[in-house]
Amino acid sequence: MIKEFRDFINRGNVVELGVAFVMGASFKSLVDVFTKRLVEPLIGLIINLPNLDKLGMFGDIDPASGTSAGSFGAFLGEVINYTIIAFVMFLVIKAYNHFEDIVSDEETEAVAAESKEVLLLKEIRDGINKISK
Repeated sequence: MIKEFRDFINRGNVVELGVAFVMGASFKSLVDVFTKRLVEPLIGLIINLPNLDKLGMFGDIDPASGTSAGSFGAFLGEVINYTIIAFVMFLVIKAYNHFEDIVSDEETEAVAAESKEVLLLKEIRDGINKISK
């Protein structure tokens, strides 16, 4: 059972999935900082608020943090995060598909070139067979 588990873990897909998960978590924290420290303050300057968390606040205000129970601005910040991450993932998938198409086209051309050679050799063989008869 331990050997089966080790084989399962050592499969390429599981290791790649683990690496992708860690990279995704790191990328999310990077986008969070980008949104909280750059995008939200710039939007806050435009709408004259220190940050988006104070936009559309409702509910009871916590005296310790000064924030309310609900905020449309906090939701807007998360929507911005999601949009950035989704757009970057779209670009990564688009690039991957582009390179996959290039490799697929090269393989198709190689097969087509082989088939042209095979057809030519068959024609030569058939011509020799006609002459020898």
